[in-house]
Order: sequence, then C-alpha cells, then structure tokens
Amino acid sequence: MYKELIKHWLPNLTPKIILDYAKSINIPLTTNDANILYQFIMKNYSEILDGNETSFKELQKEINPTLYNQVINLYKEQKNKYL
Repeated sequence: MYKELIKHWLPNLTPKIILDYAKSINIPLTTNDANILYQFIMKNYSEILDGNETSFKELQKEINPTLYNQVINLYKEQKNKYL
C-alpha cells in the first residue's frame, strides 16, 4: 500500500521539498545536495521500493560521507516504518 502511495505522490516531489524536509529534521543540505538527492530519487525510486538498494553506491560517490550516512540512516528508519 505504501509503495503505491509513494509512486503516486512522487511526481510532486521537488528539490525544494527535499531541502525543506531535511531542514525540518536537522539535516543540513545545500541546494546542490538537494538537486543530487532529487535526481537520485527520481531515477532510482522504483528499484529501491522493490528492495534493490545497489543504487545507493552511486549516491555515495556524489555526496559527502556525513550526508550519505544521514541519508542511509533516514532511509533505513523510514523503510522499517513504512515498507
């Protein structure tokens, strides 16, 4: 059920939404970071929702290690909660 809701909502996602959400949970992001995360999500969301997490290796190359760890921890937390 959550997968379908996410797929339905995803076209509304913007880098600004990512930036605002990160700020609300105390994860500092630059505009460039938000754009990288946006592009990553839009490109890889389907395979990630299906359980294939190998694309995170791509992301690891594009953002700093601290941010990467924060993103992975947030992903795992949300995955356990909703998927």
